[in-house]
Amino acid sequence: MKLQIEQSYVEATLKIIGDHAHLAAADEISTGIAEALNVFSEHHVDPLVCAAASGKLEKNELLSREEALLCVIWDMADDKAFRAVTLGWLFRAIDIRLSFG
Repeated sequence: MKLQIEQSYVEATLKIIGDHAHLAAADEISTGIAEALNVFSEHHVDPLVCAAASGKLEKNELLSREEALLCVIWDMADDKAFRAVTLGWLFRAIDIRLSFG
């Protein structure tokens, strides 16, 4: 008897959003997303799983310990992306963050 296992993967695009995202150049956005992906890779986690945990946190839902840690990783990736995108910008009140779309 042969067992066949199928997996399907959801395609999602990591992007930079926010009121000031339109001010970022394409290379700044690429650098920011690369920095975020490095964080996910370093921690061996799926960015979609981190985003889902972060979404639960935003809705004030109860999190497991693992989900709480995934939220911390999402925040670290978001911070790295933000810093990479806005490097050299002269103003500080900037609304730019990671999202999937």
